[in-house]
Amino acid sequence: MTYPRISARSLLRETFATTGPIYAPLLIINSLSLIFAALNSLGKLGSAGVAFNIIYWFAVIPLLSGAMIFYTYRSLRKNSVTVGQAFNQANKRLLPLIGAYIMCLLLVLAGCIALIIPGLYVSYRLMFSFYATVIDNSSALDSISSSWELTKGHWWLVFRSYFLIVFVAFVPIVLMVILISSTGNLLASQLVGNILGFLAAPLMNVYLVLLYLRLRESAATIK
Repeated sequence: MTYPRISARSLLRETFATTGPIYAPLLIINSLSLIFAALNSLGKLGSAGVAFNIIYWFAVIPLLSGAMIFYTYRSLRKNSVTVGQAFNQANKRLLPLIGAYIMCLLLVLAGCIALIIPGLYVSYRLMFSFYATVIDNSSALDSISSSWELTKGHWWLVFRSYFLIVFVAFVPIVLMVILISSTGNLLASQLVGNILGFLAAPLMNVYLVLLYLRLRESAATIK
């Protein structure tokens, strides 16, 4: 059986070609993550830091991820959508998003306990769990099953695609942070890293949504 070919490099070119019009709205959606990172870097959370981190990692991240995925998906499909509508959809799906998030973490952790390689394998197979949750209104369990089925036979493609976007978007940031850290100004390096990571996040989001769309199209063609 012949699978429709998906090119990681073509997806990267498409990402740069399509991100422009939706870049600012995606930054707005993700702005809370920058505020949190700044507060952490400046040490402004105090004794509430632990509780704040738990809320952020297990509630805010699923909410922001869901909103960014939904906004990008609808925009790339040429369907009108606002930032408010994206947040509304993510909020309505928040409990399933949190459920999928926790189950993915546990499954990846179980794979890592077995060995590092199984943990990596599981993480890439479950990468698109949020997508089914927020786009198709699937339950947490169905979303995980959907991602597992969608990436069947495509693990290597997902791995190298993810590696490519991380390399392009974040390796320059890491090098810049290392350069600033070498001057001894750790606070400046943290702040610069947070800001540049925030600016790069929409690119990664668009790239992964495009990959998700291509995998869905491939699955539909096979069927």
